[in-house]
Formats: sequence, structure tokens, C-alpha cells
Amino acid sequence: MSRIIANSMIGDFETYLRSDEKSENTIEKYLRDVMAFCGFVGAKEISKAVVMEFKALLAENYEITSANSMIAAMNAFLRFMGWVDCCIKQFKVQKKAFCSEEKELTKAEYIRLVNTAINPC
Repeated sequence: MSRIIANSMIGDFETYLRSDEKSENTIEKYLRDVMAFCGFVGAKEISKAVVMEFKALLAENYEITSANSMIAAMNAFLRFMGWVDCCIKQFKVQKKAFCSEEKELTKAEYIRLVNTAINPC
């Protein structure tokens, strides 16, 4: 069975997303992301290796959260097509242990906060 994406498959995927009661914004984003994947793939047959090439392209051109969002859309399409063996993992996101300095209270803000808690009036 050939794994080449045809336009009719995108239409079928849209119908599936609507029947699954996805929001209009989700449908638009998934379709946009799947079309970006189709643009990359062209007439190539879909394989895990091709999907991994696309993932590498995403890593070079997008922030991790944006790339992961696109991978989620692509994986949804691949699962819809029954090509589960081509699904890929998202990028790991390193959690920040501390907030950025601009979000930290200054000493003056801290003192004012404590004084307000002690003397609310």
C-alpha cells in the first residue's frame, strides 16, 4: 500500500477533526501544520525516516513549543491514516527551576509587600 499523501486525505482528515468536535482553531492549526508537512514531503512516500527529517527541519526553524505543536498535528494525521509506525516523539522541554530575573521581586518591592501584610491599612 502506497503512503503518498493525496489532497483527498487532507479533506478526510478535516472531516474527522470536525466529527471529533475539535475547535475551529484546532482544526485550522492542524490543517496548516499538516499542509506544511505535505509541502516538505512532496511526492515522497511517508516513512519514519522522512518524518524524522521533518522533525530535524522543525528543530532548526521553530521554537521547541511550536515544533512540538506541529508534531502533535502531524502525529494526529499519521494516526488517522493508520500509519502509526511513522509517529514520532515530541522534543523534550527542559523545565526552568527558577523564574527569570525580571519576574523576581526587588528588595524594595519585598519590603513593601511584607509591610502591607503586617499593616494592611
